[in-house]
Amino acid sequence: MSSLNRSLGAIQRAGALYRARFLEGTGIGAGDHPYLFYLCRSGGVSQETLARELFVNKSQVTRHIAHLEKAGFVRRDASPSDKRVLLVYPTEKAMEILPLLRTVGANWRDILTVDFSEEERAAFEDLLARALSNAQKSVKEAKK
Repeated sequence: MSSLNRSLGAIQRAGALYRARFLEGTGIGAGDHPYLFYLCRSGGVSQETLARELFVNKSQVTRHIAHLEKAGFVRRDASPSDKRVLLVYPTEKAMEILPLLRTVGANWRDILTVDFSEEERAAFEDLLARALSNAQKSVKEAKK
């Protein structure tokens, strides 16, 4: 199992380096892409929701959102129903960069599975989806 943990960690770090290389000069950091993907799909969510949905702590969300806001990719507005809550929205700039983010992600997926058959790729994606589901259940159960 430690080999699995080592491999997952190394893949994640290599992916961050890959994204950083292709996103250099855009104002997007290697770790910003999950926030942009989520916001472009869902928009108008609280930072607490982002933390819960992306499985990160609130301070990480605060740092990433502040960086993305400064770079012009997101804006924060008070919630109409509770002025104490700030909702985060993608800007037009975020929507414009989304195709590049998708391309970088697809290219990284292709790099990871370059010598996989279609069946292996499907099985790999299925196993990863199941592992993610198990991880999500574990986190949710730990909060009870």
